[in-house]
Amino acid sequence: AGFDEVIQSKQGRNKFNIEETVNLILTQRFDLPSSKLRTYERQTEYGFSKIDLQHIYRAMDAIEGLAGEIQKQAFYTVNQYSGGPVDCFFFDVTTLYFESDQQDAMRDFGYSKDQKYHLVQIVFALVVDSQGMPLAYETFQGNLSETKTLIPVLEKLRERFAVTHVTIVCDRGLASKANVEALQTSQFHFVIASKLRSMSEKLRLNDITTYAPMPNQDGIPEEERTYFRLLPHPQYSDTTLIATYSPSRAHKDREDRNRLLEKLRRKINDSSDESTIKNVISNGGYKKYTKVKAGSLITINEEAVEMDALWDGFHGIAVANSAKLSPETALSRYRDLWHVEEAFRVAKSTLKTRPIFHWAPHRIRAHMLLCFMNLFLERFLELLLRKNGTPLTPDRIRYALSLMHTTTFEDEATGREGMMQSGLTEDAQKIFHTLGLPIDRATILKS
Repeated sequence: AGFDEVIQSKQGRNKFNIEETVNLILTQRFDLPSSKLRTYERQTEYGFSKIDLQHIYRAMDAIEGLAGEIQKQAFYTVNQYSGGPVDCFFFDVTTLYFESDQQDAMRDFGYSKDQKYHLVQIVFALVVDSQGMPLAYETFQGNLSETKTLIPVLEKLRERFAVTHVTIVCDRGLASKANVEALQTSQFHFVIASKLRSMSEKLRLNDITTYAPMPNQDGIPEEERTYFRLLPHPQYSDTTLIATYSPSRAHKDREDRNRLLEKLRRKINDSSDESTIKNVISNGGYKKYTKVKAGSLITINEEAVEMDALWDGFHGIAVANSAKLSPETALSRYRDLWHVEEAFRVAKSTLKTRPIFHWAPHRIRAHMLLCFMNLFLERFLELLLRKNGTPLTPDRIRYALSLMHTTTFEDEATGREGMMQSGLTEDAQKIFHTLGLPIDRATILKS
């Protein structure tokens, strides 16, 4: 992906090989993400040797300032392989927690998307393209509201990549008048989710009789069709509101709410002590359906449940008029937001970006850079495999690579060193073919 040349620029007078050390860290994270000490101890399993533990930390310190250059290289690589212009960015924010409650300039308490409110965290913003390729990221202090992350990231995007005529797609958490106005000032097009129930009742946005069926749905069952309305957005200038209603979405909304209410009723019945009651009250999902009476008695707020049900199946997106998108295209782009959500899932679960065990700000930044590189390389390999007609999921890629090992050894009689390479599974052979690597594996004794 071209990262090697960027990393080599930091070699300088260092007597150890920075590129090789970074390759060890990335390889270990692909196989079994773990501590830097564990990475050092297991290096021979991946064909590395004689890399000191201190060199792993020194390599992290050396590359910490390369975030901008690495992101530029990622963007350049995607442009080369995507087969078309990168004209749509998908933006989202998550939180990454530490196994700590110590606050500092980066780590702080805030709204935790992992429900780890008792631990400090950082806010992590990520930008991907329409194929799910990570293009850019930024980290923020853990207590920063996600609405305040969008503009700083986009300003750096424009500065680094000189992008024009780009559409930004993001979810409701990033929607604010200040963000929309900033996007318009910066001449970014946008597709952003809007909260319909915050708008005037006079608009009758939850009245299905005011909606019309989307075109080209003749072969689709009625319960899976989508209905829509177009109107000037009541909160943003030069913006269209596309409001939609879907029977299948309404069914899902009802099912989700019923499951939550069932769990809530069980918790209320079991709320015999103060800690359980506090747990119910502090959970945002439960809180909107409850009310607390005198004596700390928690009951279901049936009126809130009924009001919520009136909006089942309804959804809205704000679309910049400058984007000149048809309703079908705008909705399709919004649905593609799953790419960034999947990237977060891969980063958090498969590549285990969190919990973070570093505490110094420069080490945290280096950790996030390594995680971004890992995520990019994993997604890039997926892209190459798709183009090669042999698509594999992230889990299958990781499993295939985890079974591949190289053991180094020394012949006690002669002192000669050698390598013993494991065989390749069928999936691993697909990966090697795609990367142009030889699939023959052998035991090699150096002369």
